[in-house]
Amino acid sequence: MLRWIVAACCVCLAGCQSRTIGEVFDAKEASFVLAKGTGRIDGQAFLRRDYGKLVTAAGERVFLIPATRYTIARFNAMFDGDLRSYFGNDVDAPPPDYYTYRRETKVDMRGRFVFEDLAAGRYIVATRVFWTEPTSYLTRGGAIYDIVEVKKDETVTVIVSGK
Repeated sequence: MLRWIVAACCVCLAGCQSRTIGEVFDAKEASFVLAKGTGRIDGQAFLRRDYGKLVTAAGERVFLIPATRYTIARFNAMFDGDLRSYFGNDVDAPPPDYYTYRRETKVDMRGRFVFEDLAAGRYIVATRVFWTEPTSYLTRGGAIYDIVEVKKDETVTVIVSGK
């Protein structure tokens, strides 16, 4: 019996370990996010409840992260290759300067946000949407993101909905 308990504990603890990214963060590769450019992202972020009603990301922060080899590998590990995650996976902590190479803004009450003066490049747009059903104390929703390409003098419209 003790063997079964030890084996069950080992299996449970193995699921708690953080995932390794497999890529190295390169600040030079990510630096374009801080450069001033002529691109723009007009976005909207929401999730659809099971019965069809939309819930926006109103009031949440939305992050603009350069889509480098490292960040794509990091998001794939956190989201299991999906664009939506209710809980996410633990991943190795990023280097301290990782958080320097991003922009952020807030989502308005209609779920809309804007990033202006962007340099051309590929970006990850990430936020979260949470709600509680009237008959429940449990929180629903989760983190969502999308990858978008911005070109010089271009306005890109993005809908971040986990799909």
